Amino acid sequence: MARAPSNATRWKERAEIDYLGPFVKAWAGFNSWFKTESGSRNDKDGLAHVKGVANPVRAQILPLLAPIERDERGDVRAEAIEAIRFKLLIANLHAKLEAYALEVHKNDRLERISFRSVCLLPGGNVPPRHEYNRHYYLVTRQANNQWELTVSRKATGVVLQQITLAEHSVDLLTAHQSYVALTPAQRAQLLNLFQQCDPRPMIDLLAGNGQPIAIGDAQFRCTPVQLFGGLVEIIYAMRNALLHGEIQPSQDVLELYEPAYRIVMRFLDCIRD
Repeated sequence: MARAPSNATRWKERAEIDYLGPFVKAWAGFNSWFKTESGSRNDKDGLAHVKGVANPVRAQILPLLAPIERDERGDVRAEAIEAIRFKLLIANLHAKLEAYALEVHKNDRLERISFRSVCLLPGGNVPPRHEYNRHYYLVTRQANNQWELTVSRKATGVVLQQITLAEHSVDLLTAHQSYVALTPAQRAQLLNLFQQCDPRPMIDLLAGNGQPIAIGDAQFRCTPVQLFGGLVEIIYAMRNALLHGEIQPSQDVLELYEPAYRIVMRFLDCIRD
């Protein structure tokens, strides 16, 4: 194969589109809209409004995320062109996120931006103490963000095991020597309480038994509402990674932001006069 002239190579490099700038500008427009729409200057409130309150973006995007439908013969029904196009954007973003580990720090925890691990809602305020079979199980978060877990006898108050973790991590807990020393029943009770206290419970949108939503070659097993919420959260996490300087501007990273940009532009199409 003949090599391209040097001028051709240089022009090709300049012709490749950098989607970082357009993405930031598109997000700025979307951000301005949802802050006005929600009546709050707080991103958290604005995103909650986009995901969970009646608004033009939610109203127009949710129908595009419908699960697979079949006719009376069992054949898959054809989808509207607009739904196919939007799902292809999600499929492209999902494939690129799977191929490149885009990681960010969130609340002192390293998280990978992925449809396989997304926080749709913050953890609820659950009772940190649980009583079961003559024992107390206690989970508390310390001022230094460490977690302390205690198993004690209800009758005497004697502490059977006390565990201190640097972060909320199931892997750290289950590998801890004091956790392993508990009985299987005690481990199950403590693990369940610890998971309930997770400030950022993560779910896999491709796992589960829900009606499948075909996204490219993948099948998402969540509801359209969950997929929409996860998509908004992922785009927001990518915005934060970019503006907070947590990414390296490699070609792989630059390619991540093309489908993200096009998705935000589709959101903006929903709110244009």
